[in-house]
Amino acid sequence: MSAPIYLDHNASTPIDPDVLETVVRVSRDSYANPSSVEHSQGSAAARIVDTARAQIAAQINCKETELVFTAGSTEANNLAILGAFSTLQEAGRPHLITTKIEHPSVLACFDHLEGQGARVTRLGVNEGGQISLDELAEVLTDETGLVSIMAANNETGVLQPILQAGQIAENAGALFHTDFSQASALVPLDLKNSPIHLASFSGHKAYGPKGVGALYRSIRKPRVNLAPVMFGGGQEKGLRAGTLNTPGIAGLGHAFELISKHIKRDREWIGALRDQLERELKETLQVQINGNTQARLPNTMSITINGVVPQALMQKLRNDICFSASSACATEHVETSHVLLAMFGDTPRASNAFRLGLGRQTRRADISQVADLFGQAAAELLLLRSA
Repeated sequence: MSAPIYLDHNASTPIDPDVLETVVRVSRDSYANPSSVEHSQGSAAARIVDTARAQIAAQINCKETELVFTAGSTEANNLAILGAFSTLQEAGRPHLITTKIEHPSVLACFDHLEGQGARVTRLGVNEGGQISLDELAEVLTDETGLVSIMAANNETGVLQPILQAGQIAENAGALFHTDFSQASALVPLDLKNSPIHLASFSGHKAYGPKGVGALYRSIRKPRVNLAPVMFGGGQEKGLRAGTLNTPGIAGLGHAFELISKHIKRDREWIGALRDQLERELKETLQVQINGNTQARLPNTMSITINGVVPQALMQKLRNDICFSASSACATEHVETSHVLLAMFGDTPRASNAFRLGLGRQTRRADISQVADLFGQAAAELLLLRSA
């Protein structure tokens, strides 16, 4: 039996074969601790880390010294938001702004800081899934210390105007953080002279290994001062304790180097396949595309099929297609995605949404097959519902 067609790249991309070779080679040959620079093998491992730092810095156009390696973007988000707060609070800027559609690792940080004395404003979004820049400007005050807005939503692929939002925040004297994880492989980023002061990245969203990521922290004016959220041996200039994951970091660096080679083709090729799939789905099904279709990742679509529950669709297609419902399933109940709730409220369109995420290895031949499978499965489910 052939493997299911993988359309869950927003959750995790497959590791690039060349990146995998790098991870395996470094795991096998460079096993020394990169902090053990007093001997030759430790120094060699440290040079591998330095190379990866340079590869990432070159792709996003920042200084190598502005990058901190983490275990992924969840940790990077925690370090950015929690790590910045104590300095901001001491400076009389305890007001923080985020959005209602952020990744849980961002939302949970702001929930936590509310218990530590922060005042948090959570911006809503329109039905297209985007914030209002006018509303952002209105809620900024002299006490606002940090604004955190994701670059691309992980459920809808909708892009936020982060450069404009960052400029508005910077003009008000606030720091600007963006979770760039979902956008890394598909949206060019130039951090030099940008109003972005903190940015989070994750390997497994960009054809790199799982369990490794990075935080960009500006050291130009305004310089971002962070306090560590983990304590130990003082690695990464004291900001991230723990032995560096040399193979993972090497893989992350290689993955980011490959982005520069693939990004133009990926945007065009994957975007064309996504658009073709949307057209073919609309030919046979009553579908609604969720989110601004003019400002979204080229690989992503969030769809609601009228009358079809995504969990039932996933169960029916589990051996044929891998994709995700835009809801969190618990043992006793199903909760509608906070992202879709923010866009559409408690409606069938929100509760019945699911996500398709294409990637580099998606083939043109997959598209018609996926459309046919969805059409057949949805027809069967609608027939059962009407019986």
